[in-house]
This record gives sequence, structure tokens and C-alpha cells, in this order.
Amino acid sequence: MTKQEKQLAPRRWSGRHTSTSTRRDDILASAASVLRDSGMSALTMRGIADELGITKGNLYYYFRDKQDILYHCHMRCMELSLRALRDAQAASGTTRERLNTLLIRHIRGILEQGLGNILLTDLESLSAEQRASYVVKRDEFESGVRLLIQAGVTNGEFECANVKLASLTMLGAVNWTSKWYRPEGELSADDVAAGMADFLMRALNSVEKPR
Repeated sequence: MTKQEKQLAPRRWSGRHTSTSTRRDDILASAASVLRDSGMSALTMRGIADELGITKGNLYYYFRDKQDILYHCHMRCMELSLRALRDAQAASGTTRERLNTLLIRHIRGILEQGLGNILLTDLESLSAEQRASYVVKRDEFESGVRLLIQAGVTNGEFECANVKLASLTMLGAVNWTSKWYRPEGELSADDVAAGMADFLMRALNSVEKPR
């Protein structure tokens, strides 16, 4: 098993000698693994339990149902991305450097945590209250990315006619990585994150106008 596969593989546990938070993390990683390998139709409480090597009954101690697991997967994705955003907002350096670092961390979070496929699942599977909670965090992240791009346009680091369109294009491309990325492939998560961030940042390069 490669380093990337080990990072994405859910830990198998007996239910003993681990903290509740660790067990919940293992369950979320298992759900992500099932989604990555088999798709949404295969995501069942039984499938998640089999992935971890535990009984289905154990799962109900930590999560109410599949919908509850999906919701917490969505929220975990956003927690990782928002942490990267807040670090980028507080960091020194140019806007270009901060946005580039944010994109790299966002991409790595999606690929290394194995939760990226969750971002492509239908939010309609969540309750109205769960959707509202997720959308608040998603909008905060998207707004933060737009503000960084706008800051770069304002100070002359970036050239962009439509900041909102640029941010949606960037984030849409990033979210889709989980659909095609494979940890056993020739590119590691680090390679994909660095290369993709560089490619997306080049689209914002300011162009010197001819005199």
C-alpha cells in the first residue's frame, strides 16, 4: 500500500482503547472510502460497518443514520477549508502567496482526508436544517476566496473581469479532483495540489498593457 493509500484508508477498530472523536473520524473516513470506490448507491450503514470491520450496531452509537454521517462528512470538509482560509487571511505576504497557499491546503484537504467525494453528493439527502448549517459555512469559504481575489485585483497583483466567476471556476475545478484522483496514480496529493494551484493562479496573472 502506498503512502497516499494509507492516508485515505479508513482505520479498522474494535471499539476499544480509542477516543470517541477518533472513532467518529474513522467512520467518516470509511464513508468517504465507500463513496470513492463504489458511489452513492453503495453507501449504506452495512457497507460502512464492513469497511471498518465492525457491526452495524456500533455505528448507531455514534451517528443516527446514513444522512447524519453524510452531514458530518460535509461539515468536516468545510472545517478543513475554513481553517485554511482563516490562516490565509491572517498570514503575511502578498495576496498571490496567500491565495496560492489556501488553494494548496484546500486541495490537499479534499484528497488526503478522503472526503472530497462528499462535496459532489446531493445536498437534498440532508435535512433542511442540516443543509442550512452547511450552506452557511460553504458561503463563508466561497466569500473568503472571492475577497482574496478582489484584494489582488485592487492592488494590481491579479487581472480579473469577474471575481465571482473566477472564484466559482476555481472552486468547481478543485471540487472535481475527487472524481478523478486516485492515490495509487502517478501523482501524489501534494503533486496535484501544487500543480493545480499553480495552473489556477496563472489565470489571474496581470497582463502588462502594450504602450
